Amino acid sequence: MKKYLYSIVLLSIGLSLSAEPLTLDSCLALARRNNRELQSAALSVDKAKQVKSQALTKYFPQISGTAMGYHSLHPLLEPSIDNIGNNTVREILTTLYNEYGAALGLPSSLSFLQYGYMAGVSAIQPVYVGGKIVNGNRLAKVGVEAAELQQLIAERDLLETVEESYWLVVGLRDKQTTLTATTHLLDTIHHTVACAVEAGLALSSDLLQVEMRQSEIARTQVQLTNGIELATRALCQSIGIPYSDTLTLSSDSLTNTLPTTHYTLPTIGETGGGLPESDLLALQTKAAQLQYKMALADALPQVAVGAAYGYGKLQADLTRNNIGHSTGNGALMVTVSVPLTEWWETGHKLKEKSIAIEQAKLEEADKNELLALRTQQTLNQLVEAQWLIQETDKAKQKAQENYRLAALHYQSGFNTIADLLTAQAMLSKAENDFTDALITYRIRLRRYTDLTQ
Repeated sequence: MKKYLYSIVLLSIGLSLSAEPLTLDSCLALARRNNRELQSAALSVDKAKQVKSQALTKYFPQISGTAMGYHSLHPLLEPSIDNIGNNTVREILTTLYNEYGAALGLPSSLSFLQYGYMAGVSAIQPVYVGGKIVNGNRLAKVGVEAAELQQLIAERDLLETVEESYWLVVGLRDKQTTLTATTHLLDTIHHTVACAVEAGLALSSDLLQVEMRQSEIARTQVQLTNGIELATRALCQSIGIPYSDTLTLSSDSLTNTLPTTHYTLPTIGETGGGLPESDLLALQTKAAQLQYKMALADALPQVAVGAAYGYGKLQADLTRNNIGHSTGNGALMVTVSVPLTEWWETGHKLKEKSIAIEQAKLEEADKNELLALRTQQTLNQLVEAQWLIQETDKAKQKAQENYRLAALHYQSGFNTIADLLTAQAMLSKAENDFTDALITYRIRLRRYTDLTQ
């Protein structure tokens, strides 16, 4: 039933989304809400918080209760006069028992511990355990902070991927629009050349060149349609909605405004500070230092105080009257544990942790430098993409003018059909290059924005 209802919800979402175009903002919002990787990252944060709560309980007394009951087939202790090994003592006791014990109704043997029960409760409060509790809580807090940073990185990377997928679909559909216009243009050229061939004004080879170009465009159209479907399916998967062939995207934002901003390098510096990856590396070093302190605690004295109370009844069978004794008792205690032989092992363990700290510091320094390089590369790529838009826009305008002149010259008889088709192919390539430049700019702008926010 739950799966059925879930399918209905997804279907209704798909129908509503297919009714109106998806914008980039709506895709990003859907990804934040539906993506499984983000959900898993959020669960990792919750799991780290539970570990932190577990560590917090170590500050409080450890309380435990015990209870025991027993009933044996035979008494565990059954002393008798006959069991006394000293002959003199045994003979004296036998004489006394024969004279007085029988008259008093006392048995010649006693039985103990055939059945009984005991119950108790104890509380132990750690006073000093070498700093293990404090450092354990600090380490758990570091785990929470690391999980939150990883969640932030996962969300950032996912949104970059979603935006890249979004612009890829938009770009492919723009190319499809260009290809459709090219198809209509070639149909017009085909009609013109066919009429010229019938009138004897053009060769049949000219018509063949046009038809070959039409066949190439038709093949490209099929490939482009398949690419659009796959890219759209990938986008739907990343934002958590069902795929629909009627799904449309809002593409007006791709060409509405050309970039004019002058971008500069953000104040991150050579250490990469300010990025979540850099903060995560710092936490890794801090965790290694805390693990060193945790290992040191194993070699330090440990002090604890506690209290215990117990109550029990041990049965004794005297003269078969089941006489028993019930009692309760309490005690206070202090324990001091000083490890002695552990120092040898702990010394090697501390050296191991010291090496781990140095490794963490080296990794932090190395990867921070790589982060700074990546930041510089991101800025360079954005500036390059901005320049590329301007250049491809100029090339597109020149290609448009070149095709216009080629068409006029063909009609005037100064150009061949090959010249006209070449001009048309150059125009299609220039338009596609301009679309690719816009998409590249949008993707790189997203990465740059993530670094500067």
